[in-house]
Amino acid sequence: MSRRATGLRAWAVQRLSAAYLAVFALVLAGRLVLAPPADVLAWRAWVATPWINAAFGLALAALLLHAWVGIRDVVLDYVHSVPLRLAVLAFVLLALAAYAWWGLRILTGAAP
Repeated sequence: MSRRATGLRAWAVQRLSAAYLAVFALVLAGRLVLAPPADVLAWRAWVATPWINAAFGLALAALLLHAWVGIRDVVLDYVHSVPLRLAVLAFVLLALAAYAWWGLRILTGAAP
């Protein structure tokens, strides 16, 4: 298998990230239905626990990887001009990096 994110590797990343996001969403929905937090302070305290915070961080990483592989494949399939393709991929990469930074700020409590 080559180092490029094509073929089997991209397929595996897409499937593994989708599986984690599905399980995460089910567990989160179950938690919110069975034992909803009483207020925002209870929600913040629950999210601040190390295991839950790590699960949210892993969900953020899975979501960003899933989005990158999916958008990259669509752009490679439908944008035929190489300069335009590179510009679109660079824009998507910068946007995903900004989302990662924003998500990490939220998870670490740096954002209000």
